[in-house]
Amino acid sequence: MGYASLIAQEKVEEVSIKTNPVFFGDFSLGYTNGDIQGFSVTGSLNYQKKTNLFTFRTLQVLHIERIDFFILFPTRIDFEQMSEYSLLYGKRMIENGFSYHISGGISFASYTHNYKGEKLTIDYVGFPIEAGISWFKNKKKRFNVLYGLLPVGKPTGFGRSIGFKLHANIAKKSYVGLGLTLGLGWYKTYN
Repeated sequence: MGYASLIAQEKVEEVSIKTNPVFFGDFSLGYTNGDIQGFSVTGSLNYQKKTNLFTFRTLQVLHIERIDFFILFPTRIDFEQMSEYSLLYGKRMIENGFSYHISGGISFASYTHNYKGEKLTIDYVGFPIEAGISWFKNKKKRFNVLYGLLPVGKPTGFGRSIGFKLHANIAKKSYVGLGLTLGLGWYKTYN
């Protein structure tokens, strides 16, 4: 009688689970005060790896000092304007459908003061700082157009957010501002 050895082969199945990147963009409206004060508009693109947050931000501040009219047509506008482009690195923490972050980096800004038709422009480098909080959906759901009126497609991690950002820049023309932020993207890794 022969002895046969049996070798069992175990097949290991690889299950690849695709996860989404944590990538989102946001838009902020607010007010800025400091060496330049006025209405501010901010846009940013954000990418997160683990707790590391990488951000490209652009910020515009406009302060209209005076407008002279002839009938209905403006003849003279005196204003201050600042345009800033920043690269920031920071930490972002996620807790369910809530996140908070703090970042710092480097910026290039251009300040323009138009007074009586004469323009003064100053370009400078600064140290931007940003801190923010936001709320977003915690679980995959169907994307809703018009805030819930029309659900579209399969459940997805892509969605909206709302929050607040405090932004500042330490530079030749320093400022601090606060804005209401609305965003779109993937705010965490959804399973």
